[in-house]
Order: sequence, then structure tokens, then C-alpha cells
Amino acid sequence: MDPRGEIEILGFDDDLFDRLPDELVLSIFNKLHDAKSLCLSMSVCKRFHSMVPKVDRVFLSVPWKRDRESEEISSKNSFKNIVGRALLRFKPIRFISRMMKFRSRSEDNSCDDCAHHVANDVLKPFDEMRALHLRLPCHGFKTLGSRTGDRRSNSTSFLKWKAEFGSQLQSCVIVGARSWSEKCESHEVNSGEAEQESRVMTEAELKLRIVWTLSCLIAASARHYLIQETVKDREMIENVVVSDESGQGVICMDKEQIEEMKDLKGDGKKGGLLSDCRSLRMKIWYAEKMEIPGCGKVMEGATLVVIRPDSGGDGRWRGRSYADLVAAAGFGGEGEEKVVGEFARKLVSINKCLTLEMNAF
Repeated sequence: MDPRGEIEILGFDDDLFDRLPDELVLSIFNKLHDAKSLCLSMSVCKRFHSMVPKVDRVFLSVPWKRDRESEEISSKNSFKNIVGRALLRFKPIRFISRMMKFRSRSEDNSCDDCAHHVANDVLKPFDEMRALHLRLPCHGFKTLGSRTGDRRSNSTSFLKWKAEFGSQLQSCVIVGARSWSEKCESHEVNSGEAEQESRVMTEAELKLRIVWTLSCLIAASARHYLIQETVKDREMIENVVVSDESGQGVICMDKEQIEEMKDLKGDGKKGGLLSDCRSLRMKIWYAEKMEIPGCGKVMEGATLVVIRPDSGGDGRWRGRSYADLVAAAGFGGEGEEKVVGEFARKLVSINKCLTLEMNAF
């Protein structure tokens, strides 16, 4: 065939994208899954505009609300100071419910109200979405588990958590440490140190762990509320993950849990941790110093907190052990996530642990 004739046949008016089958185009959009990029793709042509809403996996990174950033930081610092002063005067567990009620009326509500409005606006075109991943900007106790700074320094703290909800909290697993550093010769764990792994925490150490736990539960509850507002009118949604920029905390919900949440919402009741909460039981494992052979990391003040309803939980978690909850938390990816999982599994194997209860409020 004459090449010039082929060029003439194709021409500039022939849209090559129209030759791609719908299944292939939709597969490409599903791999893209970034909500903002998908919305931009809708403006390319009518065909894309009609196909993008059929995407079943969507990721959305919620931006900072810049004009209120300084106000939020000031409010969060004030809350942190209030917690610190109050824990010196009251018993930690008895004080948790008071502080959670106070916090629920303050900056988290305004921040998460903004997040769910942004999410609903951007996600409006995706009628057939089945899986959603929301990534929020960092807020709350930024000094805990922050990725900034040199982790080889003993001054760097560490905090990671994962929570599961249905209509209410089902489980929350928290891994924290006073310092998280690279192993060096001086960090070799000898037999004397191994014996001290499970020693009893001091009062100051316990108070710090209570503040860690409180901050994680508040963040988890706020994200649960965000999920409620985002998926309430979506019939096809089957999986939701809400994380943050630092990778510190994740809340996950599957199809069964989402349906349970919607059923409670349909009955006119409020779900979540901050209202009509069942009693919670938490177990705390602590090691003064812990090293995982082969990973090159050392945790000082290593702490594992596992939280579940005092009744033992509903459905899948009823009758399951705390070790099962740690395994199901999914700290088992690559890199840092894998190391965190190894520390969590080693901590839960320590015989001594502290059990605390939080009454319903």
C-alpha cells in the first residue's frame, strides 16, 4: 500500500482513541484510579465523559484547607497542653471520656466536615465506584510517628495504628515506641536486657501511652464519621480505606461492615466511637528495648495496644484472641510496614500485659 494513501486515509480527523475497545479504556482508567486525574479525563471527549463514571476503584487525596491551617495548629497545641495538665490531676482512664467529648466538639469536627464536603464534591461523578481510598492531610499529634527528622536519633518517636469499624469500633491495633532507630553495636540485646523486656511501666510511661491511645481513637472515630458521610448514598460501595499523608493511621471497612454502618444510620442512630460507645477493653504490652534480628531496627519503649469491645466484639471477632487481631491488622507489607508487623507479633507474645477498661459514655 502507498504510505501516502495510508496517511490520507487516517487523516487528522480520525480519532485513534475511538478504535480502542471500551473494556481496554475502562481498564486503563481503573489503573489510573486517581480521582482528580479521572475528572480531568472527563473533559477530553464525550466518550471519556461517559466512561469515567463506570470506574470501580477510586483514590482521592484530600488537600489542606490552607486558610485555616494556622488556626488549626494553634487549637491542636492548646488541646495537647490541656491533656498534659489534666492527666497530672486525674486518673488517666477516668479522664478519657471527658477529653473525647471535649475534642469531638472542637477542631476535628471542623476539619473532617471540610474533608467530607471536598470528598463528596469530587466523587460525585463516580456512580459505580466499589472501592474507595481517601488520603487525608496530617493533623492531630504530629510529633507522634512523624516521618520528619533523622530516625537514627533516639529522640524520634514512632506511632502506627490500624482500626476496623462496623456501626461502631470493632478493633484497633496501635504500635508505638519512644524511639525507633537503626541498630548499632551498642544496641546488641544481651540476656540481661532480654529479662527486662516486659518490666512494668512507670506512671509517666503509662500516661504517655494513654495519650497515644486517646489520639488514635479520636482520629479513628473522626475518619469513621467521614466514611459515613461519604458513602451514605452509594449503594455499590464495597471497600473503603482512609489513611493520612504520613502513613500513621488507617481505618478499613469491607462490604459487611459498611452495610452494618448503613443499617444503623437508617435506624436514625449515630454510630462511631464518640457517641453511645460500648465499653472497650484494651491490653497493653510493653518492652523497654526490643530488636528484631535481621531487620536492623531497635525500638525503645516498644508498646503494643490492642483495643476491642468489652463484649469481645461482634461477628468475625467474637471469640478471637488478641494475637488474631494483631495478625489481622495487616502490618505485613514491605519495608517499614513489614518491620512494624514483626515488632507487633513479638510484643503480643510477651506473657505480661496490662489490661484496662473504658466505660461506655
